[in-house]
Amino acid sequence: MDLGHRTVPFEITGVSHGLKEVKGLIKSSPSGLELEYKLVDGFVGVLESEMKSVHIPFGSLEDITFEKGWFSGKIILEGTSMRAFQGLPGTEPGSRTLKIKRKDREEAQNLVSRARMQLSEYRLNEIEGGEEKEF
Repeated sequence: MDLGHRTVPFEITGVSHGLKEVKGLIKSSPSGLELEYKLVDGFVGVLESEMKSVHIPFGSLEDITFEKGWFSGKIILEGTSMRAFQGLPGTEPGSRTLKIKRKDREEAQNLVSRARMQLSEYRLNEIEGGEEKEF
């Protein structure tokens, strides 16, 4: 089992003025974040779209954070531009808030920690001119 690439279920609520919700999975990859999702009816929960995939490269991410609440948590993705989340429905331009159920909070925190480390490594590599250094 590869603990570095476990998926975390998420929801994005309030899409299309509350008429639709996004339900999906997020995982980190060496080059960014991978999200798979379906759009469902916000009231009945009936499937409205085929499964879609979105890759968000680290170069398009400004920040990724986790906020813990009493009953759930949130992964907050901040993009470098409004195009960063093209293809992923949401309610905020340039950012996405992924709602995480209570039972998945610990794994979500682990995912955010891994992704923040990878984002830092990406930025360091960019500063160093994209050169891979051997130790």
